[in-house]
Amino acid sequence: MPILAREIMTSRVLTLGDNAKVIDAIRLMVNHDFRHVPITRSNSIIGMVTALSTIKGIDKEGQQVLSGSIGDIMVGTGYVKALSNDYVGEVVRRMIDSNADAALVFDGDKVVGIITERDIVRKLPSQLFKQRRVFDIMSKNPKTLGPESTISDAIKSMATHEIRHLVITRGNRVMGVLSIRDILRYTLKQLEAGRNIDQSYPITSLMSHNPVTIDPSASVTDAIDLMRRNNVSSLPVVEKGVLMGIITEKDLIREIKPYP
Repeated sequence: MPILAREIMTSRVLTLGDNAKVIDAIRLMVNHDFRHVPITRSNSIIGMVTALSTIKGIDKEGQQVLSGSIGDIMVGTGYVKALSNDYVGEVVRRMIDSNADAALVFDGDKVVGIITERDIVRKLPSQLFKQRRVFDIMSKNPKTLGPESTISDAIKSMATHEIRHLVITRGNRVMGVLSIRDILRYTLKQLEAGRNIDQSYPITSLMSHNPVTIDPSASVTDAIDLMRRNNVSSLPVVEKGVLMGIITEKDLIREIKPYP
């Protein structure tokens, strides 16, 4: 039987009013491990702040954007609208077609939930995904940085390429993974201590060392199981110690069979 949106959505949706500050959104995302914050005006959704839109704001405007209005980093797109009784497969198709990484779920005019890439990968039965090899669906040219790189380099790379993960390498060997969550966590810590972001701060102090990796011959189901067990949203693809690519939640949701 087809699965409905309400069956996998996260029903706790935390929002901010359009008079909030950027730091309020960062605090909400870090403390609750969210990547999306809907913005409201008079109880109506007018846009969304995402982890990526925050990073892009820092890259474009610098430190001052962090004390500015939420409107400075809000985006009007990046999500689709769904009803609670929509089929998940149809919601996913709309997300892929719109290049959106979330769907807001409505009951009438009221937002009752959100479906993110994380919800789809973590909550749908793995047998509903096509059984292909990781090599066939991975991104074969992952964005990397060397261990000598700084947080400024990482922010620039994520904003330019619109990505949430960077593989840190020495040569073609994986040293770690830096996520957008790592950067936002560091940013909040600095702000709450009354300090500016140290643009020269080394990414090796923020990245996850010894990250979970996967072999290119592994299956989609193997990738899903690894992500779920280790609470990660990306896996460097490594063969005999050499970086071959990266697989993310976005790659996986494209492998859902029609209309689950």
